[in-house]
Amino acid sequence: MNDEQLWESLKKGDQQAFQQVYDSHIESLLQYGCRFCKDRETVEDSLHDLFIYIWKNREGLSSTDSIQRYLMVALRRRIIQSLKRRSSELDENSLGFACDLSIEEQWIMDEENEEAKSALQGAFEKLSARQREAIYLKYYQQLSYEAICEVMDLNYQSARNLIFNSIQTLRKVMTLIFLVFFLLVL
Repeated sequence: MNDEQLWESLKKGDQQAFQQVYDSHIESLLQYGCRFCKDRETVEDSLHDLFIYIWKNREGLSSTDSIQRYLMVALRRRIIQSLKRRSSELDENSLGFACDLSIEEQWIMDEENEEAKSALQGAFEKLSARQREAIYLKYYQQLSYEAICEVMDLNYQSARNLIFNSIQTLRKVMTLIFLVFFLLVL
């Protein structure tokens, strides 16, 4: 069953479809939520509220061709609303976004490259929270640019520019670090 069919079944009250959506997406949603909200309880509460809302209001939900994208957008909005209720000074652009290095860790296998791993983590810290989030969505969640636009509330060109500039920044920082590292080894 594809996403559209599964979602339509859920909207019609199919409990198995709802369970399948929950089981298929809960872990990745939790990981995503914890990337920009350090309070795991807030993320978990937002997630549970989201799924309760979905079930209670299933008949009125809009259709979607990507359940993952739909849920990520909804979760992000719920977390931001929850955080805004706690702090009136919260600015969405000031939210942090943590991005671990699981993909890069595959590149850095042996202990000689521990310094490179540390340098890469430092390079990620040079990125803004929005850049880290965009990189995470593109390369860790493997979302399309269209999906990133929807999740991050950006237009298409802004999403492409954000990711391009993020990669350029990482390249510049890493080139400098590896050059220094290489000169020290010689």
